[in-house]
Amino acid sequence: MIERRAMTRVKLVLPALCWGKARPDFYAVTDDVTGFGIRFKSATVPAVGERLTCSIRHAGSIETRVIRAEKHRFAVRVLRAEYPLRLVARNLVSLANEQNARPPAERAAPRIVPREQEVVVTTALGATIPGRVLNISVSGAAVSLDRPLAVGTLIMIGNTPAKVARAFDNGIGAAFLSPLADGRVGPEVVL
Repeated sequence: MIERRAMTRVKLVLPALCWGKARPDFYAVTDDVTGFGIRFKSATVPAVGERLTCSIRHAGSIETRVIRAEKHRFAVRVLRAEYPLRLVARNLVSLANEQNARPPAERAAPRIVPREQEVVVTTALGATIPGRVLNISVSGAAVSLDRPLAVGTLIMIGNTPAKVARAFDNGIGAAFLSPLADGRVGPEVVL
C-alpha cells in the first residue's frame, strides 16, 4: 500500500504545456499544488516515473517526474526550475491566494443614505462631536467625524445608542446596541 503524505493542497488553475523525450507536446491545467508537488488535469496522462518539462504560465519551465497517474489527472514532483524553486513556489502560492481569495462579505442588511445626514455623536463621558451619517442600516451606521473615536467606545448617534465597531480615516462604523425596526430604515430615518 502506498501512503500519501498529508499536506495542504492549494487550488490553483493555470494553463501548462508539457512534453517529454518520448512524448509530443500536450496541454494540461494545474489543479492544485502542495509542498510535495503539482497535480495537473489533462486528457493525456503520462506514466508514473516519466520525466516531463512543463511550462506553466506565470511560473516558467520546470523539470518534473510523474509520481502519480489517475484518470485525466497526474501529479509531479518538481526536480528543477528555470528560476530558483523558492521563487517559483512563492509565485505559485501567491497566484493561488489571488485565485482563492474570498469575495467581500455581503452586508446582512442594505445600506441607505438618509436625507438628514447631519448628526451629533455623544460619548459616554458627555463629549459631543458633530458628524455626518454616510449610510445606515438596521444594525449600524457609518459616520464621518472630525476627530477619531476608539473602537469599543459607547456612543449615542443622535438619540440612538451604539458602539464604535471600526474606525477609518475621518470616521467610524458603529453597531447599534439594539437593531432598528425594519420600518424605520429608509431615506427619512432620523437617529
